[in-house]
Amino acid sequence: MRTTAMAVICLSATLPLLAACSAGRSHRGPSGPLSAVQSPTRDPTNGPYMVGADPADDPCARVVSAIGFADSVLEPAGEERRQNFDAAVRGRLAYVEGVVREYGPRLPERARRFEVPLRDATDGLSPAATPREEQLRLLKQYRSAAQGVRRTCPKP
Repeated sequence: MRTTAMAVICLSATLPLLAACSAGRSHRGPSGPLSAVQSPTRDPTNGPYMVGADPADDPCARVVSAIGFADSVLEPAGEERRQNFDAAVRGRLAYVEGVVREYGPRLPERARRFEVPLRDATDGLSPAATPREEQLRLLKQYRSAAQGVRRTCPKP
């Protein structure tokens, strides 16, 4: 009991110091400092959707890559009823949403028409509280919009 109390006191004393030390620290990625992308597509709270992304990245490449990242945890098309919407699946779909919010407005015109349906689907699929039937409907919407982006984005 005494050890636990001492540990809590020590932890309480050091957390503010650790937080102060890490504030303003720049983080480095493999190719240099990581910074938040400043983009006109940010939400009204001025928070970036992605960290470490380069605004000059090809929007099609980014969105198609994010879709592929999520697809690896999704059941095949036609087997939506078997889909488990656990935290890993919802997290990947939320990642797609962030990428679409950041890069979707810069997709080529022919692909841009899929931006809103893709964003709306991922926005609805990300929360755990979304009802099952709604998840299944949104997953089908997601698949249709994702396929549209793949079909209309130029191949690298």
